[in-house]
Amino acid sequence: MAIEGAGCTRRALLGGVAALGVLAPLRALAQTPSAAAKLRPQPGDRLALAPLEAQPTPLAAEAVVLGAPPVSAWPIDPATGLARDGSRLNLVRVMRLDPGALSAKTAASAAAGVVAYAAMCSHAGCEVAGWNAEARRLVCPCHGSEFDALAAAAVAKGPATQPLALLPLRLEAGELVVASGFTRPVGFKPL
Repeated sequence: MAIEGAGCTRRALLGGVAALGVLAPLRALAQTPSAAAKLRPQPGDRLALAPLEAQPTPLAAEAVVLGAPPVSAWPIDPATGLARDGSRLNLVRVMRLDPGALSAKTAASAAAGVVAYAAMCSHAGCEVAGWNAEARRLVCPCHGSEFDALAAAAVAKGPATQPLALLPLRLEAGELVVASGFTRPVGFKPL
């Protein structure tokens, strides 16, 4: 039976509807970040400034200025160029601090005074986006927690009770490279 004026048969119409039912999940799957993009930072990954460009450029240590506010960065797999931006747990805050002022734990994970901390607050999972330059503290705007950037992001002011995760770095040809995985789990534990 043909539909008048439409120029198609009932079978073609039903086939098209059925195809949409199959294609919609495939389209959603194509938009889902790959497992590699969700993988936590891996040793050897480079850091690239967020938001990412089409071709992310590795972050040079010299681009991170002493005393400037932290910058946001994503880890990048150097072999594939794939950004590990499929999980917000991978976003880090990168800053250069006076190497002589760093705690021993922080200094051991820094590259020429450059440190990287997970951007997700350990209290309720908000993005730690604030910076108290005078005290050298990362600040969570949601509930006011502050983390001491000089002391491995130890809690300086609650309600957070756990430090931010520290991402150890090293230098390679002037670029910031992930030395090892986060020092602690990223994120928070729901009550």
